[in-house]
Amino acid sequence: DHLVCFLPGTLALGAHNGLPADHMDLAKELMQTCYQMYVQMETGLSPEIVHFIMHQDSTRDIDVKPADRHNLLRPETVESLFYLYRFTKDPKYQDWGWEILQNFNKYTKVRSLRL
Repeated sequence: DHLVCFLPGTLALGAHNGLPADHMDLAKELMQTCYQMYVQMETGLSPEIVHFIMHQDSTRDIDVKPADRHNLLRPETVESLFYLYRFTKDPKYQDWGWEILQNFNKYTKVRSLRL
């Protein structure tokens, strides 16, 4: 579920503020999963819900049911990317956020109408 992508940022905040360092490790792993929800889609925009494919002979990691293919412009993933970049200084999180923003602009931006 896309809403779970708030958790990498929360874990990173906790690790940054004194919780065990393995919270940051988990944040990074979960962030990779949330990012993959974007990059494995044709538009580069995450669906609302994905199902993990656990079969070893599968060529894909995730499956998306037709009713879950929509994107509700949720901020959770990008917010988590922001925190991970700030705390780790790893530019890949900045790059991932930029890539997602470009796809939002490409596929969801509409011209404003003058009334």
